[in-house]
Amino acid sequence: MFPYPSGSGLHVGHPRGYTATDVYSRFKKLQGFNVLHPMGWDAFGLPAENYAIKNKTHPSKVVEENVAHFKSQLEKFDLSYDWEKEVNTTDPKYYRWTQFIFLKLFERGLAYEAEVPINYCPSCKTGLANEEVVGGKCERCGTAVERKNIRQWILKITEYADRLLSDLDGLDWPEPIKEMQKNWIGRSEGSNIRYKIKDSRLNNKDTEIEVYTTRADTLYGCTWVVLAPEHILVNKLKVESENQAEIDEYIKKSKNKSDLERTELQKEKTGVELKGIKAINPINGKEVAVWIADYVLGHYGTGAVMAVPAHDERDFEFAKKYNIDIIQTIAPQVTYYKTPPKDGLPYVERNSIEVIVRDPKTDKYLCLEWKNQPWTTFITGGVDDGEDYLSAAKREVLEETGYKNIKLIKSLGRTRAVFHAAHKNENRVGNMEGFLFELVDDERNEMSGDEKAIHEVNWLSREELKIERIVCASFEYWMRGIDSEDKAIEDYGFLVNSEEFNGLSSADAKKKITEKLKESGHGDFTVNYKLRDWVFSRQRYWGEPIPVVNCEKCGLVPVKEKDLPIKLPPVKSYKPTDSGESPLATISKWVNTKCPKCGGKAKRETDTMPNWAGSSWYYLRYADPKNKKEFASKKNLKYWTPVDWYNGGMEHTTLHLLYSRFWHKFLFDLKLVPTVE
Repeated sequence: MFPYPSGSGLHVGHPRGYTATDVYSRFKKLQGFNVLHPMGWDAFGLPAENYAIKNKTHPSKVVEENVAHFKSQLEKFDLSYDWEKEVNTTDPKYYRWTQFIFLKLFERGLAYEAEVPINYCPSCKTGLANEEVVGGKCERCGTAVERKNIRQWILKITEYADRLLSDLDGLDWPEPIKEMQKNWIGRSEGSNIRYKIKDSRLNNKDTEIEVYTTRADTLYGCTWVVLAPEHILVNKLKVESENQAEIDEYIKKSKNKSDLERTELQKEKTGVELKGIKAINPINGKEVAVWIADYVLGHYGTGAVMAVPAHDERDFEFAKKYNIDIIQTIAPQVTYYKTPPKDGLPYVERNSIEVIVRDPKTDKYLCLEWKNQPWTTFITGGVDDGEDYLSAAKREVLEETGYKNIKLIKSLGRTRAVFHAAHKNENRVGNMEGFLFELVDDERNEMSGDEKAIHEVNWLSREELKIERIVCASFEYWMRGIDSEDKAIEDYGFLVNSEEFNGLSSADAKKKITEKLKESGHGDFTVNYKLRDWVFSRQRYWGEPIPVVNCEKCGLVPVKEKDLPIKLPPVKSYKPTDSGESPLATISKWVNTKCPKCGGKAKRETDTMPNWAGSSWYYLRYADPKNKKEFASKKNLKYWTPVDWYNGGMEHTTLHLLYSRFWHKFLFDLKLVPTVE
């Protein structure tokens, strides 16, 4: 991985990696291989420009001196580089081909312009990457960072998301590297769900909140929807709200936070309800509140999320803080043995219940002491044909203990139980739902003779339950359910409190709920990615000029290939402008040009490319660095590529390596490189 030549020269990390590749290169040569072991310089971008501004030296001069210093140091190590293959991303003979690749991306609709929010430092007059913002302030000058919508060039890397993901399976890369890329791409299959705003004066088309979710199975548990502060619908809805001033103040504060600050998991979540505004949950027609919260980003996904506090930890904390309803709709699925099944016995499918009854006066739990079996259990029993789980629970308590008056506290969830039913001498398998009841009073029926013959009723404290002969997993499992009030249940399981979908598994429910939404026009199946399109331009001087002009008649027009490279003009001042535009915007002689299409008046693009541009394809130029007709001949590329050994740090896994794979696949589609990776 070629270095960025900084002013201070090599640090210990450079020779550490370069020694490794040198050893490997010499080893392969001794084995009889023909080895290309090259070196070059990744010299465009902010570091050189910042260094130049600080030292009042032109970036080109800084890079020239730094490269010479780096090279002299590397030569003293006597590393086996082929210096005839040396490349430099700031050399016009090199970046002519970077611009060529950009033109190809533009021609095929993979490079486009859009306004996107960025971190902006009003003192340095420039956009900042998230990594350049510390505690909401510019790391260079300490000024509070603002959020600004600025016109940017963007590359549509998401068009290649599926291929970038699926082709990882064929790469002989370390698994952690591949896993990092998979997570960064973040492909997920889910549902787009549309919530209408109740009684809004706006047109119906303008009052739909669209959310993306992978958990349509939790839709009945949604108790509010959240919009990003910059969501286009916020300005439309706030005029109908009862607290417009409060909303405006929250939006103002949110603008001064970076994406990293807003989405940090550990940070306390804040938000403001749009009072008087209600959305309609499309699955059951119920009203839910509408909030804005800065942990939702306007440029990520749909810029809106549905909040299901019972099944999402972030939403759970938010609901607790703002006293919003929490509705459990998933009972976690866990398979456990009540008593180990016995070999050779048949398995009978039967659903069952397990009931825990607590006496609030004594804080003890109702148990059955079995006379002919060495265990103590809670109240258990089967669900009869046509009977629901709750009715079965009440019936079993009455039959097995005689207690008539109990009050349901909550469902403890549903699990999959496998056990040996001793009284029938058979193994049973089926869904089991647990319930927690409280004893209302001591009124009790006489137990039947059959029940008295097989067990006695007893009340035990939790301490006694731990040392009694309670049946293995059931005690611990159901007690976890009792104690889980302060934690979201994020696992998959079976649906509860979900009307016609009760009892379905999460997988089946996701499908069936989305199908119902699709039928009613309120949703559909979709695929989503965490990967965002690549913000490609910088409002700075030191970078490759973007080879596009803006014509008064024709709009955006690519420069002709024969006119490449579009060179950076020499300038006296390369500092950022007061307007936030690139310093190139002030050079009218360079900016004003003719349209390549109609010959009319046009202006050059003044944004420049990031240093990621030149580093996305440099390994290909090593194969043929002096070629003036193409970035590398097909003959040389076929001989030398793909790269056999690539050495670099994991910190580049989700930036440089992902970008390189994207550009390479694009060049492969154009038949300009012989391999897909």
